[in-house]
Amino acid sequence: MGINHITLVGNVVRNPEMRMTPNGIPTTQFTVAVKRPPREGSTYDVTDFIKVVTWRNLAETVNSTIKKDHVVSVEGALRTRSYEQDGQRKKVVEVEAQHVHTISGPVGAPAQAEPEAFPDFEDAPAFGDTDEIPF
Repeated sequence: MGINHITLVGNVVRNPEMRMTPNGIPTTQFTVAVKRPPREGSTYDVTDFIKVVTWRNLAETVNSTIKKDHVVSVEGALRTRSYEQDGQRKKVVEVEAQHVHTISGPVGAPAQAEPEAFPDFEDAPAFGDTDEIPF
């Protein structure tokens, strides 16, 4: 038994590309650049470029919301597939994503303000006002 789960955080290299399968199922592909720390004795980071594939509703959402230079979190599973090109067999390793979340917009762009998560509680008793607590 094994577990095939991967989580990546990195920069989107170029705008995602959406296509339709012959059966009309949307699929969107994009590449994420993920840095690894330098190896011992090296002074520079190594960057891996990892292909990500999404399907159906997630493919449509990614295509309309994710853009080049966005920082994203991707959760999914590694998949391998092979195909033939010019008489040679080629093998591809990619991530089939189940979840894609935008962490920030383009690198260097100002962050957008998050909407308020909680309503204002102006009428609520202040911390320590035990006379207002019903127990």
